[in-house]
Amino acid sequence: SSSSGTVIRCRAAVAWAAGKSLSVEEIEVAPPKAHEVRVKVKFCHLRTNNH
Repeated sequence: SSSSGTVIRCRAAVAWAAGKSLSVEEIEVAPPKAHEVRVKVKFCHLRTNNH
């Protein structure tokens, strides 16, 4: 991919503490090290209730 081996900037839902709301922030992600992979998530859905 075009980002292979480079730092990428992306938006992420960040949990700063257990039980607290998520914060959507722009972050930098370093290239993977040995025995690591970087996965691109294209779609995600969070269920907001249990009904």
